[in-house]
Amino acid sequence: MNQKCGFTAALALAAIFLSSAAIAQGVQSAPREAAPVSGSDISYPYQLFPTTNIWTQLLLDTATGRVWQVQFSVGADGSTGKWAINESSLLPQDATPKNGRFTLHPTQNMFTFLLLDRQDSRIWQLQWSVDPAKRGIVRSIPQEK
Repeated sequence: MNQKCGFTAALALAAIFLSSAAIAQGVQSAPREAAPVSGSDISYPYQLFPTTNIWTQLLLDTATGRVWQVQFSVGADGSTGKWAINESSLLPQDATPKNGRFTLHPTQNMFTFLLLDRQDSRIWQLQWSVDPAKRGIVRSIPQEK
């Protein structure tokens, strides 16, 4: 009887260990999404948005809509840097810059984000890439008339 209890306890511990490992793997492989902007975040002029590439984030000037691709590395030989995706302000000509006006939203395509002007609802399709020729604002998404 004592051996049977020991075997049952060992099975229970193994099941707990395997369940924990499966849960940990599931958490690690879950897609990363951009964190929503809280009310306190919009007081800052810049915000970082994660991409699904672990080495790349997007830096947004929340007042003007300018965006940079930021790449980092843990190794000495890795490629690090900050490259402009959109260097021009997207503010209307007579508008005053205001922190929190612009935000980014990820899409199902890891290289594509939507850039939203929260004040007037204009939207742009933005592409990031390691290839400078494929980086930039692809198009403005027209509004219905």
